[in-house]
Amino acid sequence: MTPTTHAVIAADGELTHHHGEPDWDTLVGVEGKARVNLPRLLVAGWVNDVGLRYPDRFPRNITGSCVLAALGAPLQPYAGPVVFTGWHPDNTALGLLEICSLPEPVDVLDTVHGDVLKALAGQTPRDLSPSWAEQMREIAEHVRTAPTPTLTVRTVKR
Repeated sequence: MTPTTHAVIAADGELTHHHGEPDWDTLVGVEGKARVNLPRLLVAGWVNDVGLRYPDRFPRNITGSCVLAALGAPLQPYAGPVVFTGWHPDNTALGLLEICSLPEPVDVLDTVHGDVLKALAGQTPRDLSPSWAEQMREIAEHVRTAPTPTLTVRTVKR
């Protein structure tokens, strides 16, 4: 079952909230989705599994990458839309899906998104330090300039 409530940070940095449509799976892309672990949150981030390989279709998401990093995700460039759903790992014991609707209200996501936008605009968010804002700008520069990861396929001899 697809979650009915999800949020999306588009590659242009805009955050939108959705109830049902558009389907979050479709937003991520048909190539496949990769879950971005957000420790200590009942939320998961989702990105296109091969988005960095197709920059014309999936431009690097600078704002989304910074928001994910601020929420505890691994620091790396993410491409295309970043989708947020609910995530309950304990549901599997109950025979349910881990993926679920995004918990409401989503104040933390809205706040972090706003703080990242301020930092990227050269400002310091009110409740955060100048070093946090500078760190977000450094992450943004890394996302812009990091080389595209390569994939090496090797044959395994038995």
